[in-house]
Amino acid sequence: MGKAFWIGAIVLAAAFFWGVGYVVSPSSGDAEFQKMLDATRQVKSFRGVYSNAASTQHTEKLWEVDCTRGIVHKRSQSVQDANSPDVTEDQFLVGSDQMFTHTGDGSWQKSAFKYVQGSASWYCQNIVDGTTRELFPDVRAMLKSATFGEGDKKTVNGVRCRDWKFSMHSRYSGVRGTVCIGVDDHLPYEMVTDDGGHYSYSDYNHPSQIDVPEAVLQAVSSASGSN
Repeated sequence: MGKAFWIGAIVLAAAFFWGVGYVVSPSSGDAEFQKMLDATRQVKSFRGVYSNAASTQHTEKLWEVDCTRGIVHKRSQSVQDANSPDVTEDQFLVGSDQMFTHTGDGSWQKSAFKYVQGSASWYCQNIVDGTTRELFPDVRAMLKSATFGEGDKKTVNGVRCRDWKFSMHSRYSGVRGTVCIGVDDHLPYEMVTDDGGHYSYSDYNHPSQIDVPEAVLQAVSSASGSN
């Protein structure tokens, strides 16, 4: 009886210390996603593309972000079916209070902008805070309620990265998919979700290649001159 008791105690103690070690030492997936969060917070410019052809409404989105100059270019296009016209939106956000929309006649119209939320400054601050939602993977939420699995290495946009499987387990999201994280810089280069979404990222911290209209450039110059 005494021998059985001590054997059981040893087994329980081993299980306890294994459990403590598991909690204190994060899994390789947790560690890699934490590195990705830290790396994305240092990003000053990038290009992101999103597409989803799995639903009845085909959607494509483009982000071009240059936080050094305080510019965010957003373009989206949605196609429902052959009988419906395309819905296209093309905008430049400048600083904290300016927005230019591409009109049907090809010109750029400055729109009233009353809220900081959604501005170029807001997007760039969210990158610094690691609280982006529609641009980068929501890494904070993933670290809080997702499980991870290591996948294979591949090349995306000319960069070597490794796929990491993720599965969200929260009352708000059950999304699953993969994120390909740069082997050397730990930045995301591709995310694929089980609902058909595909995200691609490139041009991190490279000189801006955004084709900025003259009206927007003038606004950027004015904003820079007022600082």
